[in-house]
Amino acid sequence: MGGIKDSTYLDVQKTLARRFSARDGWQFAWSPAGSVQPECVLSRRVAGRTERVAVSVKMAPEVPVSSIEALQAAASAGSVDKAVLVVPCGADVSGVPAGIDVLELGTWQVVDGRIAWSKNIERSAFIQEERAKRGLA
Repeated sequence: MGGIKDSTYLDVQKTLARRFSARDGWQFAWSPAGSVQPECVLSRRVAGRTERVAVSVKMAPEVPVSSIEALQAAASAGSVDKAVLVVPCGADVSGVPAGIDVLELGTWQVVDGRIAWSKNIERSAFIQEERAKRGLA
């Protein structure tokens, strides 16, 4: 993975760890890039049974139908118990069906149809004001 992707996936892993804690036995297994599988599968053993959660990450202002269908296919294959979609805050998730849980990344937000690191939002607003003053916006 590259630098930006690495930091994004660290944010994803932190968000997932809040919900699926390692203290509760959850383990992360990232899939290789370019695979058809979900990007991450979480698993844990509870009472002699293995629970699995398929995780897909979509860093886009709107979640495409193809991503939802791929996650549903992975979930319906019977190898996972739950499907989770990770998106930036403010992403349009209106097309996500009820069977898929949506987790929002607090560190990334959709601003004016683009994805921005939430710590740079004030900086982005300042830059937009400057661009408007100079007639570049």
